[in-house]
Amino acid sequence: MALALAIPLPALWQAVLVAIIVAWVAHAFRRDALHRGSGAVRELRLAPDLILVAHMADGRLVAGHVRASTYVGAWMTCIVWRPDGARMTRTILLLPDMLPVDGFRRLRVMLRYARSGDAQAVPASHA
Repeated sequence: MALALAIPLPALWQAVLVAIIVAWVAHAFRRDALHRGSGAVRELRLAPDLILVAHMADGRLVAGHVRASTYVGAWMTCIVWRPDGARMTRTILLLPDMLPVDGFRRLRVMLRYARSGDAQAVPASHA
């Protein structure tokens, strides 16, 4: 919003830009944090070859591939994936209290060490 207010535009256009940003943030918060709305991911399944199947809030099953920009950390995991046939990537934020302890650990290990046979070769060493 600071950038929208810093642009030398008439006050009306700045107010319109700020309103658009606020609406987008509210929509993203509702979808990603509250898991509500048709675009929200309610459940996901991940195969060892980094194919993800997401069960959406509206009942659809959407398959896609996990991207290399996925972040796996001890306190947060952010899965970046692209649904098949889509132009844009999506993200799923996972925190430790969203899953059972063992499930969160298994997901992190799978994301960190899974490899796509087409895109990546076998690692030289895991040592």
